[in-house]
Amino acid sequence: MSSLSLAPPRSAVLRAAGLRHRPALLTLLTVMAAISLGLLVHGWYLHDGLARTGAASCDPSTDACMAMYKQFLREYGDGLLALDSVFYVLGGAFGAFLGGPLLAREFEHGTVRFAWTQGAGRTRWTVGGLVMGGAVLAVVAALFGLLLRWWSGPLTLRVGGFSPEVFVQTPPVLVGRVLVAFGVAVLAGAVLRRTVVAVGAGLLASVALPFLAHSVRAHYLPPLEDAVHSMKPMALDDRWVLNVWFSDPAGKRIPTGAFYDIGGDFAHLQELVRDGGYTAHEVYQPASRFWPFQFIEFGWTLLLAVALCAAAVWWVRRRAF
Repeated sequence: MSSLSLAPPRSAVLRAAGLRHRPALLTLLTVMAAISLGLLVHGWYLHDGLARTGAASCDPSTDACMAMYKQFLREYGDGLLALDSVFYVLGGAFGAFLGGPLLAREFEHGTVRFAWTQGAGRTRWTVGGLVMGGAVLAVVAALFGLLLRWWSGPLTLRVGGFSPEVFVQTPPVLVGRVLVAFGVAVLAGAVLRRTVVAVGAGLLASVALPFLAHSVRAHYLPPLEDAVHSMKPMALDDRWVLNVWFSDPAGKRIPTGAFYDIGGDFAHLQELVRDGGYTAHEVYQPASRFWPFQFIEFGWTLLLAVALCAAAVWWVRRRAF
């Protein structure tokens, strides 16, 4: 009988991978359930406070609504921005904690040859663990992203959906971030064979990726440009303003510093662009591109995660133990 006929089916490999990594998966689910419960309680508190102060139903472009929102922040917003910053830089951390031990622990405990010679071979065992861990992470991250999007709703009223903190907490982008941290940790574990180092590499990726993504996000699609005759922000359409430049009454572009030197104070600047013939030009991404940008970012982060996992499989397959 050939060795191929003795190999277990894919479903058996996945079941075995699930059993082998069940403690880590259960720990992940327990920790995420505890965090989610805390966010549910805190989110209910925030949304109730937003309704009580009247900021939930008013027009955010009015001064009266801004005053209500400031009252909400004074009474209910303690720790909101700090928590939001934590999720911004560590949103993919649980991918690192699951991916780090996936291969590195086998090396540290000396069970490599035993674990990878049980009929399926090192490649199938490795792929089974990656598929099982990645699938669980994707589902957990998607559900957690929905919760984070609801929890951060009060913050969205002030900063808009394209704010870096809000954008990276939405499910498609969050799933991609988690899987990249997972892939980095898995590859580091395969190469370096140390669980702590592998988890640290995944955490580093979790912190660095939001800043890298934000630096290229504005270029996913060509920006639009509008001529506006007001110095006040265009709050109603929730656009992401990338740049503002000015032109004189003859239509000639002038340096921003020179325009502010002409205007002096804000009232005079507003008068110049409203009645003085000067024009402000906004370069922006419209709010309608929020979801296309989400899936563009999810696409390239998913491809990056798959490439990292494929590199880990290649390393395991080619490396002699």
